[in-house]
Amino acid sequence: MGTFTMLFKRERSVNVNVNKGRHRVFARILVPYLVFLMLPMIIGWVIYEKTTALIESEATASHMNLLEQSKDILDRRLEEIASITQQLAADTRIMRFQSVTDPFEGTNTYRILDTNKSLYDYRMSNNFIFNYYVLFKNSEMVLTPGASYSFQHFFDRVAHYSKHDYDSWYDFVAKQFHTRKTFASEEVIVQGVPYSMLTYMQSLGYPGNPQGAIAVMIDQKEIQKLFQGLNISEGGWAYIVDSEGKIISELSASKASLPIEIGNLIGDKGVIEQSLQSKEMMITYTKSSYNGWTYLVGQPTFVVLEKVRYIQKITFSLTFVFLVVGVFIAYVLAYRNSKPLRNIVNMILEKADVISHQRDVFGLIGETVTGLFHNNHRMKSEIEQQVPLLRAAYFQRLLNGQFISARDADALLKHVGMDLQGMSYRVAIVHLRGFDNGYNNDLLEELDMKRLLAKEMLRRTIDQEGFVYDIAEDQFGVLFCYRAEQPEPYKEPIEQKLKEANEEMKSQLKLVSVYGVGGLCDSLTSISRSYEQAREALNVQLWKNENEIVWYDELPTDMNNYYFPQDVEIRLINLAKAGDHAEVQHTLDEIYHENFELRHLSFAVMQLFLFEMWGSLVKLLPQMELDQQEVYRRIQSLSSDIDSYENMRKNYQSIRATFKWICESVNEHKKSQNVQLIQSILGMLQNAYMDSELCLDVVADRFRISKVYLSQFFKEQTGINFSDYLENLRMDRAKDLLQTTELTILEISDKVGYSSSNTFCRAFKRLHGVSATSYKKLHG
Repeated sequence: MGTFTMLFKRERSVNVNVNKGRHRVFARILVPYLVFLMLPMIIGWVIYEKTTALIESEATASHMNLLEQSKDILDRRLEEIASITQQLAADTRIMRFQSVTDPFEGTNTYRILDTNKSLYDYRMSNNFIFNYYVLFKNSEMVLTPGASYSFQHFFDRVAHYSKHDYDSWYDFVAKQFHTRKTFASEEVIVQGVPYSMLTYMQSLGYPGNPQGAIAVMIDQKEIQKLFQGLNISEGGWAYIVDSEGKIISELSASKASLPIEIGNLIGDKGVIEQSLQSKEMMITYTKSSYNGWTYLVGQPTFVVLEKVRYIQKITFSLTFVFLVVGVFIAYVLAYRNSKPLRNIVNMILEKADVISHQRDVFGLIGETVTGLFHNNHRMKSEIEQQVPLLRAAYFQRLLNGQFISARDADALLKHVGMDLQGMSYRVAIVHLRGFDNGYNNDLLEELDMKRLLAKEMLRRTIDQEGFVYDIAEDQFGVLFCYRAEQPEPYKEPIEQKLKEANEEMKSQLKLVSVYGVGGLCDSLTSISRSYEQAREALNVQLWKNENEIVWYDELPTDMNNYYFPQDVEIRLINLAKAGDHAEVQHTLDEIYHENFELRHLSFAVMQLFLFEMWGSLVKLLPQMELDQQEVYRRIQSLSSDIDSYENMRKNYQSIRATFKWICESVNEHKKSQNVQLIQSILGMLQNAYMDSELCLDVVADRFRISKVYLSQFFKEQTGINFSDYLENLRMDRAKDLLQTTELTILEISDKVGYSSSNTFCRAFKRLHGVSATSYKKLHG
């Protein structure tokens, strides 16, 4: 009672520990899922940070590229304008006209016309130039391509600067000296139309004594075109500022003054973030090395990072959804994966006889699996120990002719770990003399030891060319295997090896051995014939009391005994019962070859042989439930007609025909059974094809046959694979439903045995080349 109580408490404590471990199983399975769930979130956060930095750098790089392009274009255009003004200033006619004081006196009028005609319209080659004028101080004349004006008329009617009166404008143009000077944009009314113009000035003469000026007017719209694509709707702006800090051109929705100090900009170009009017701005700038102008673009930071904010919103939304769904899926998977473990633990606790000391279920499972591995290794070791016994049993069946067909013999080769297929075979029998003179205890032990040593010597001598096995206390069988078809090259090596074994046993064990070697055979099922031949050759040697090796092929052919051993008879009956006509005919050919070609039997012996063959048929008939009168009729018609060898051959041919009739009857019976079976299978498929669970395994279980045999049998009987037939059956019904009903694709797929409409649609498209929907529209 005390022992029972102790065991009960021990088992109870183990179960308590295991129950606690079961709760830990769920947590231990759930934690890896959650850790794995965090990995993509961390990776997503890193990608988000990298994406933010990349988009910000791309935005600033885009602004910088815009500024650099605008700067390069404007520098080239201004350089072209400088080149144009220099050409005009160097023109001889313009230089001569600078000294004219009265433009309408004498030939001066002609000079005005000539100088005006010489002016080339450079607006054709530089689209930045709105117009240009040559102003002469002494004559107070303004010349332009195709026209000439007085100063007063030009200022009042042609190009009126709104911020200046005539006098200030005159002083600015005629009294101040300007060298390649570009002035900020201001309003200019050109022939009554207001424009925002930049003015480029190049004075004529020399400093201290200006003689006039060349003025080039640049429409600010042409400069603003350089900033196309820049979004200033949210407070952005763009400025071009000269070296003195004056605004040359601007693009701004507010039209406010320059919002930053140029002096605070470090370097020739860069990007800064600055708070302007309580708004975070990202400012990109670059300076021109040509004229020292500064190009600036400013945009609110939130505009620049608008894409980043959008990505951030999408990322965090998807992350939250992914986290919620992932945790739910992790919980479900952890529960589902822990459930089999719990079932395994319950099964172990119910089935195992040994009480475990493990504290958790994983330790319990590990301990149980380890025990299974140990048991498996132990069973393998025991099986390996049984391999010699299995091989001995296999050889015994092989020699006795107990295999009905070569396929059965080949199948068992794998179980004994041997490969003998595709070879030629010879059987030799080794008889040890001295084992038949009576026994006592001492002699018995000595003979057993000698027999074991002799077997080992024989096995070592044969090496890889054959197998040695026990036949009797004083006899060993040797199966020689070669991969050649002709026996002649191997007679000498076989004889040499047997002689070497004989000499070694004679010198070391004082044993004399006798050898009989059977004929060559080319199949496993005919090894029994070679064994019988070796036994017959050995009996001849023992009768003659000789010790040499005897080959069955060298025995005399005029012996008065026929060849029809019991094992051959049994094998012939078994082959006939199996309906294997080819093997039956092969065995009958061997029997005919032995008795009619190799032996010269007397009439009486031949009659005995034929009557024994007919007797085998008579023994076979009751087992087959065939018409016995047919066989008796043949025997009666031939029993009195064996007075010559030719009639005996005819009698043997009648035996052959009777065996053929038996095989055909067996096969016909099999065929009728096959017809009934295939009809039953087809009927089941016709009635149950709409069941989505119907498959090869289900049908095999229904008819109690293996699925491998069912697959082969179905293909042999119908000429089509089982799965293809079932699919065609379902598709034919599906086409009929598509043509004649208004059912949906989902309903049709369910009615013809598909578990999902997607699987049905893929199969339909694969077989018919069009989708089920298109087929319904075309044929419905």
